[in-house]
Amino acid sequence: MLRSLRRLAAPLSLALLLSLAACGSKPAATAPTSPPAPTEAPAPTRTPRPTREPTAAPEPTTARAPTAVVLSNDTPTSAPADGELQPVDIGPLETYAHDSGVFQIDIPNNWAIQDNSKPDELILVWTDPSRNGAVIVDIFEDSTTYTSDDLTTTLQKYLKTSFGKQPDFSMDDPTPQSDDSILIVWTYTATADNGVKADLLGNTFIEQRGNKISLLSTLVPSDQFDSLVDQTNEIINAYSIDTEASIQ
Repeated sequence: MLRSLRRLAAPLSLALLLSLAACGSKPAATAPTSPPAPTEAPAPTRTPRPTREPTAAPEPTTARAPTAVVLSNDTPTSAPADGELQPVDIGPLETYAHDSGVFQIDIPNNWAIQDNSKPDELILVWTDPSRNGAVIVDIFEDSTTYTSDDLTTTLQKYLKTSFGKQPDFSMDDPTPQSDDSILIVWTYTATADNGVKADLLGNTFIEQRGNKISLLSTLVPSDQFDSLVDQTNEIINAYSIDTEASIQ
C-alpha cells in the first residue's frame, strides 16, 4: 500500500538532529552520527468499560522503548553568504539491503550512512551531502502483538524522548495509514551554522510486522518539503520488512 509524507495540519515552528548547513558552507566530509499521508483520519482512542466504582483509565500497553535518536553536531567552518539553507541533495536511488535480511529500502546513492545498531536493535541513519536531510530506520523485535493505540503511544514516547526538549518541538495528531502503520508529523526549530533559524519537518511511521516493530523517519527543512515530497515518497514506499529474518 502506498504511503505519503505530509505537512503539519497547521504551521508550527531536537540534542540537535542535523547540523544544518547554510548556502556558502563547505560540504561536510562525514555524516552526522545518529533521526509520510493519505486521507486524514482521527487518532484511535481507548474507552474503558464502565465499572460500579470510578477507576483510573488503564495505561496503554507499549512496546519496549526504541533508542532515542542522537546525531552529531558537525559544524562547517565557512559562514554562509545569504542566510539560506543549502538544498537537500537527493541523488539516484539505489536499494540498500541490510546484511541481516530484516529490511531493505531505496536510498539516494550520494547519501552517507551511519550504523548505530545494537545487538538487538537496528538503527541506521542516512544523511544527504548538505546534512540538511535524513532518513532513519529503527527496528527491534517483540513477540507481543500490539494494538494501534499501543503503537501510537510507543511512537509518541520515542519522539518526545528524542526531540521533545528541542526549541518549538511539536507533534501533529497520529494518522492511521491504509497499510496499518501510523504516521506522526513533527517539527522543531533548528539553528544553522550561521545562526539562522529554520523549521525542520519530520514524518515518522511506526508499524508492526510479525515480531518486528519498525520506526521509519524522514527529516527535511520545512520550506523544502514541497520540492522533495515526490522523491521522499519513493524512499518510504520502497521500504520493506522480512518477518522471517532475525536481527540477532
